[in-house]
Amino acid sequence: MNSLRFTKKRLSLFMLPFLFLCVNVSFPLTAARADDSNAPTGAFSTDILSQYIFRGVANSSTGCVIQPSFTATWNGFSANVWGNFDASRHSVNSYIPLQNGAEGNSKWSETDFTVSYTKELCKDFSVLIGNVYYGLQYPNAYGPNSNDEDEVYGGVSYNFPWFSAAFTTYGEVMHSADEYFELDLSKAIPLPMLDCWCKGTTLNLGTSFGYLILNQDINTLKVTPFGTPPPTGSFSGFDTCFLNASVTFPINKYLSVSPKVGLWLPLTSKASDYLQANSMDQRSTHFYGGINLTATF
Repeated sequence: MNSLRFTKKRLSLFMLPFLFLCVNVSFPLTAARADDSNAPTGAFSTDILSQYIFRGVANSSTGCVIQPSFTATWNGFSANVWGNFDASRHSVNSYIPLQNGAEGNSKWSETDFTVSYTKELCKDFSVLIGNVYYGLQYPNAYGPNSNDEDEVYGGVSYNFPWFSAAFTTYGEVMHSADEYFELDLSKAIPLPMLDCWCKGTTLNLGTSFGYLILNQDINTLKVTPFGTPPPTGSFSGFDTCFLNASVTFPINKYLSVSPKVGLWLPLTSKASDYLQANSMDQRSTHFYGGINLTATF
């Protein structure tokens, strides 16, 4: 682990560009009510997915995952709590066994806390800065809070006539472990032909490209034959491409349902080796599907 002095140095280095950058956050954020732009809003959301993939790495192996989320927004500020329940985690899971002395099933694997502030500087151009704390529970962590991470992030986004673009940069500050840079492109397409059945239905298409920097030299970089120690070290390079699509069906003013699919692909052979070595299913390419349920108020 790097020294505290190095951590503070990297933190100050990251805070400067974060004043000018903005992120496209994956958690569902609701817009303020039309009759009062400063009114607080909230959203309960749950994803039920075939697999939990984070930046191309599979954090689940078999069975579905359930990811509930709550977001509150007010006057540009946002706070989110998100969690992951893995139905396939159990005490005999060979990839993430329970710790010595631990008993029972440990299916709740992660709780994240996110705070952010968004500001529209001019029409269609916004900036955002924020922080996300990743709380990892047994058996994913090797001890209480030992593998927890904390990231500061920020970026810029712009709504072009035909699509929206966002550039995001993340910096892990608890362990000085990594940086992640992401370019997101997205497009929401109204489907008026379905208005007679479900008014306001929208097709959402997106893609993103990631560049990963791992500073520590303890990362597993490649899968090796049984009995051969895997190579470890730092990592730097283009990482993943993410393709996703969903269809949002508004049930009424407050409820919506969105079936979704996603495909994660490695961008280089080096990234493919890294993703395979660190995924629970030991694969570098991941396709998943599921559904999102959202209630806003």
